[in-house]
Amino acid sequence: MTKPADPKRRARWLLIVFVGVLIAVITVAWMSISSGRVVSQQAETLAKERIPELREIGALQAAMSARVKQLYLSYSTGERLVWQEKYKEHAERVHAHVDALSQLSLSEMKRLQFLGMVQAFDLHAHRFDQEMAKGEGRSWDTLREHLASAQSVIDEMAVMLTMWSDELSVAAQKDGETALIGVARLTDLQLGFSVSVLLVSAFVLIALYARLKDQDELYRRAYFDGVTGLPNRWLLEEELRNKLEQKNAGFLQILRIDRLKIVASTYGHETADQLIKSTANWLQAHLDSQGVRCGLYRLNSDSLAIISKRNAGQVEAEYLALDLASISEQSLSLGERDLRIALDIGISLFPGDGGNVSCLVRNADAALNAKSSGAHYRFFDKRMTDESTNWLVTEGLLRVALEKAEFELHYQPKQAADGKRTQGSEALIRWRQEGKLVSPAAFIPVAEDSGLIVPIGTWVLNEACRQWRAWADAGLPPLPIAVNISAQQFQDEAFPSLVAATLQNHAIPQGMIELEITEAVAADHPERVIATMQELKKTGVSLAIDDFGTGYSSLSYLKRFPIDTLKIDQAFIRTMGSSTEDAAIVNLILSLAKALSLKVVAEGVEIPEQQAQLAALDCDLLQGYLFSKPIPASDFAGWLQSSQTFTT
Repeated sequence: MTKPADPKRRARWLLIVFVGVLIAVITVAWMSISSGRVVSQQAETLAKERIPELREIGALQAAMSARVKQLYLSYSTGERLVWQEKYKEHAERVHAHVDALSQLSLSEMKRLQFLGMVQAFDLHAHRFDQEMAKGEGRSWDTLREHLASAQSVIDEMAVMLTMWSDELSVAAQKDGETALIGVARLTDLQLGFSVSVLLVSAFVLIALYARLKDQDELYRRAYFDGVTGLPNRWLLEEELRNKLEQKNAGFLQILRIDRLKIVASTYGHETADQLIKSTANWLQAHLDSQGVRCGLYRLNSDSLAIISKRNAGQVEAEYLALDLASISEQSLSLGERDLRIALDIGISLFPGDGGNVSCLVRNADAALNAKSSGAHYRFFDKRMTDESTNWLVTEGLLRVALEKAEFELHYQPKQAADGKRTQGSEALIRWRQEGKLVSPAAFIPVAEDSGLIVPIGTWVLNEACRQWRAWADAGLPPLPIAVNISAQQFQDEAFPSLVAATLQNHAIPQGMIELEITEAVAADHPERVIATMQELKKTGVSLAIDDFGTGYSSLSYLKRFPIDTLKIDQAFIRTMGSSTEDAAIVNLILSLAKALSLKVVAEGVEIPEQQAQLAALDCDLLQGYLFSKPIPASDFAGWLQSSQTFTT
């Protein structure tokens, strides 16, 4: 799209011209003031009769402009704004001004014409809002079409109102000329010129200045982000388009703020906006201080973008990405909070990684979303498009799997240290697609990214409770079942209520369902985690910290967590026989758990030597392939009945 001319520059020229005209008018008026005082008073009276009409015209135009500004605000932020109350207020103002004009001199035909334009604008605004409500599924092309249609209605009404203003001005001039009959010809000409030029200049200035002011505001909203003040995606695409047309070489980096959604859900969207703004300020200051010739843009709700302004290649792009990673060493102050963040960066090089703007942005985004072994930046590779396609296909199949009930739970026993007594089990989800089991590693990341992990997790909890009740009704001893809980489930405010309702529906006794959350989730915003845990404990479940030893939970918070069990990550169990360091970590965790009166489960036990070591350390429960792999519910029940001793 073509970047419009700067409205401020045109406003300055308009002001200069107006000042010149005003000086000429004052000079002529001064020459005639003594002989034309009576005529001036008559002209002033006539002008006052027209002012109410002109005031209502200006107010009507301003009210319609205010309505379209709200649409541009919604579009530029990418968020659906709750603007219905202001929208209703502006709509009432528009109708009030139309009614006021009708009482003055507006004809019925013009009134109906203006009302028709208002209704047309309401229709486009309603369709725009419906599209915004689709969230991630919204179509930006459709939004721009509705926005352009709404703007077209505003422009058409502005033209009609301006023409009407001109008609009123001409009428005022004619009335003034009629009032000047009987005055000397020279005075008549001088005052007629002065009055007409002054009025026309004033009316034109007011109308044009208001118009240019609106254009300036619309320009700012259309091309710059309201939170950070950075150029938005439209200007980014224009810059990329120019560089591709000029056959320049460079790079595009898309930067996503890590854990921004968690900040928003924990502290609110206002704090998230402050975080984005602080990050943008830090990036801009850092780029300026390093003398890096790059442009910084706001791409969407959680992403920024950088475009090189001069010819650059992979070396320069990688150097910059490594340099920007230093933001993780900075503490960003947000009111009373200090937050540390990290940036994930996806990079595409042009022209090699795309011959058009959409392709470059898409490929940089693919690099951003590609999985990496610890690096915070990734360059685009053609294989990533295949991965993205597979990701989307898997997401679609997961939605079908939910509808067709293709998921099932397998159960892995938890054994006493001697390996002879079964004291519980862990429910593990499996996806049976077309008769074959799909590895959780292939679909759990997709479910988490798409948000499907929440309904899937709800199904897992309900199915585990249903199975516990079925086994209890069949006469099997009541053994606890552990269920893994995702971060998204745990952060949902309604989750404790869901757990309570599920337990009640299946009449599950207290302590028979254990919820496992990872140490990484527990370490994130501990105060909120503690409050959620306390709510969950009231429902009758027990709580466990999974993968303990791999996160960064503070011991001061750990002793405050209302948990019952620690699960040692299998990475330590796997190497404890060959690594004295890992053996020492396992021993330390067991000592810590005993001091806090917590049970310990060692997962990943695969060989007798590991069992012997853990038994010697007095570990409470063992879990792993040495005893049984996860098996279907029917096989698990049969295995228990035929070969095991039960304890609770």
